Amino acid sequence: MELRKASIEIEDYLYEFYKKVGSGAGRTAEQVMRDVLFRFAGESSLGAIDKRQKQRRQA
Repeated sequence: MELRKASIEIEDYLYEFYKKVGSGAGRTAEQVMRDVLFRFAGESSLGAIDKRQKQRRQA
């Protein structure tokens, strides 16, 4: 699987927050942010699927 690199700009205080979270788990701030974004994407997808299923049931 080919991976692509993306970059984002965040405020220093957010980076420090993710850095602190990661230090407790032996991970970098970047790894923590990647995991958070991946989880958010999954939860958003599940929410969209659930919403669509409810709309189909009502139709």
